[in-house]
Amino acid sequence: MVDSEGARRGRPRGGGDARARLLAAAQRHLEAGDLAATSSRALAGEAGVSHTLVNFHFGDRQGLVAAATALRIAPHDLLESVTVGEDGLDLPRLVRGIVALWEHPDHRAALTRLARDLAAGGPRAEAFVDYLQRSVLERLQRALGVERGRVATVAIAGTLFTRYVIGLPSMAALEPREVEQLLLTAIGERSPHR
Repeated sequence: MVDSEGARRGRPRGGGDARARLLAAAQRHLEAGDLAATSSRALAGEAGVSHTLVNFHFGDRQGLVAAATALRIAPHDLLESVTVGEDGLDLPRLVRGIVALWEHPDHRAALTRLARDLAAGGPRAEAFVDYLQRSVLERLQRALGVERGRVATVAIAGTLFTRYVIGLPSMAALEPREVEQLLLTAIGERSPHR
């Protein structure tokens, strides 16, 4: 289909394997350690496809980074799903979503491996840390304010690390509902009764 100015509408051109080629390019840069500094246009150029296919297949660059790090549910998607109004967040829903994601048997092992990889540093870590800074911490700070956003980040990261990554016995023994309450208390939010 062509509009009145001659531009094509619909799916951008790039071939049936465009998604796989974009993902492969992003993963090469992830392993090389320069994905954080590589633009969507550069990745598309390397893949031999239109840069508009990044948005078409992944939603945006954040989605491509999340896919390149093999996350099935990206943190920015979870934040988007609990957004209220312009910049607000439903914190109880966010906390339930985080805990449910990490408790899910299909996700827990992959997320734990990713967390350990990030803690060890390396090429994968830099791009993902940049992604977390831009897509998670800055989003929390917009919704909660700078200091409370930092507190929320520390509470979430600390809880995930102690419960799921190293399995600290007193944290691992908690029921998921108790983990949710702990997180909400640390963030300074009252938990609604279920």
